[in-house]
Amino acid sequence: MDSLVDASTFVQMIEKRQGVKISAPEEIAYRNGWISQDELLESANRYGKSPYGEHLKKVADGSLIY
Repeated sequence: MDSLVDASTFVQMIEKRQGVKISAPEEIAYRNGWISQDELLESANRYGKSPYGEHLKKVADGSLIY
């Protein structure tokens, strides 16, 4: 159980420090051409104004630069 908590804490720390998501399935699908921009925005809207939803919106509008 400690390993799972440690991994979760590590991922959370990296995401906060670097301002990027470690894994966002919708982003991966969009970048690989498996879903359209409209489908990505539909997913983003389902998450509302949550940090994850806002992340997907940035991916869709091209304002997220790695």
